[in-house]
Amino acid sequence: MDIDLRTFSLLVVIASILQAFAIAFLYAGNKKYRGIGWWLLGSALPAIGFFLMLFRDISSFENIIIILANTLIIGGYIFIYVGVMRFLDKREDIRLVTPVFVIFLIFYFYFTYGSDDITARTAILSVFQAFYLFLTSLALIGEKPRAIAGSAHFIAGLEFLIASFALFRSGYVLVISPVDSFFTATMIQTASFMVYFAGGFLLTIGLIIMVNQRLNADDIESKEYFELFFHMIPDGILILRFDNGTIADINEGFTYLTGFSRDDTIGSSAFDINLWKTRGDLQVVLNEVQRKGFCENFEVLFLRKNGIEITCILSASIITLQDIPHIICVIRDITDRKRAEAALQQANKKLNLLSSITRHDILNAVTVLAGYLELSCDEPEGPKLQDYLHKMNESTNNIRHQIEFTREYQEIGVNTATWHDVRETVQKAGSEFEMKGVTLTIDCRDIEIFADPLLEKVFYNFFDNAFRYAPPFTTISVSCTETEEGLSLIFADDGRGIPEDFRKNLFNRGFGKNTGLGLFLSREILAITGISITENGEEGKGARFEMTVPKGSYRRTKPGNSP
Repeated sequence: MDIDLRTFSLLVVIASILQAFAIAFLYAGNKKYRGIGWWLLGSALPAIGFFLMLFRDISSFENIIIILANTLIIGGYIFIYVGVMRFLDKREDIRLVTPVFVIFLIFYFYFTYGSDDITARTAILSVFQAFYLFLTSLALIGEKPRAIAGSAHFIAGLEFLIASFALFRSGYVLVISPVDSFFTATMIQTASFMVYFAGGFLLTIGLIIMVNQRLNADDIESKEYFELFFHMIPDGILILRFDNGTIADINEGFTYLTGFSRDDTIGSSAFDINLWKTRGDLQVVLNEVQRKGFCENFEVLFLRKNGIEITCILSASIITLQDIPHIICVIRDITDRKRAEAALQQANKKLNLLSSITRHDILNAVTVLAGYLELSCDEPEGPKLQDYLHKMNESTNNIRHQIEFTREYQEIGVNTATWHDVRETVQKAGSEFEMKGVTLTIDCRDIEIFADPLLEKVFYNFFDNAFRYAPPFTTISVSCTETEEGLSLIFADDGRGIPEDFRKNLFNRGFGKNTGLGLFLSREILAITGISITENGEEGKGARFEMTVPKGSYRRTKPGNSP
């Protein structure tokens, strides 16, 4: 059956135009990939070239059409090669591509205008087609992402077969069957049109598949990166459905932060889990996201699964997952920061209080000193004068002690809390006093507590109060006992005790017979690291100061020993 090559040529033109449109759609949806724009040129130029070929025998500009059409066809092969190289994140060798193209133009012009020879032009066109096709095939066989290996090898094989056919065609027309006319239906011409038709179609399919494979691989990689980021980030991440608040996912940071596991949360409503201390906070976040599309740095109180309260900041934004609006919440624990802002405000308050209290104490001591000094001036030498001098010495020591303590206390908020051996700290504080007739027992073996550096001053105040108000007494005992709340650290004496009506105001500022540091500052010093203090002795049986050290703020220096 005779085949009308002009009609076949029209089919090739239509197929080429459709292929160009297919690549155009591919480019429109995947502009992020380098090279697809070059493929669009590489498919559009041959379509134009084949279209011009339809008019070569019916135009007075036949030679111009021949030159232009075949140049566009060769240009298409060049752009396909460049696009493949760019798609593979490689760089084409211009030093190779451009000179070969110039050589092609020289030969083609010569055998069009210098020596009009259609057979030579056909052979030249086939040889240079084969050259660029082989370049493309080699590029696809070389280094490439593993995800596109299948489609890349398919295209490489296709290009290799077409290049091999082009070389065969070149030799065939030169040696066996010269070309009489472009549209003469010889076996080799018919086969050439069929190769152009089928090869262009398969190439387009191969390029589309290769892009989709890379797109899928990138999507998988992006998902893996997201999952890695999602699970590795230390902040808690909570993903909720926007419409009903159902928890879609949580990360390990969320579990670490709140104690709630995936089994506790996923599929449940965020309103149902006991996470929000104030349930209205969740609604505030949802309303803010609905109004603005995001919520930033919203401070919220959460309850861990074990009931412990933590302070967090939450930022949220709308994301779409599988066409369903969700809210992604990033949660950061700022409990320690808030506490630090508070270990700082408290320190500043204590410093201001100390400044006023210590100044007052020193002035009182100076007043006493001045009074006894005045009395001494009028008193003759004798026992009474000696008593005055003794009182003045006590007052002087008190001033010295207050000044020294002021120097120590100014470091509050600068020197951080540290671990203190209870036995050593008590002994050092007690060494300031005359212990004649008093037995000191310390039952706190190998126990350290985490407290402000001024802990020694706390025990000093206990000793001071005992020697001021407890006499007559014979024993001071310090003991440590573990309880459910933490460590109970008790400082007790067997003196007169504290009257009941005194006890309720015992730790208030300025309360007592002597203004000064006293029990008020002792309580303040202990509170820096969360240690509470009460007095629960009995009048007539002795004073008993009980300090409760929270868990985590005490330790044994020798594991296995009981306090």
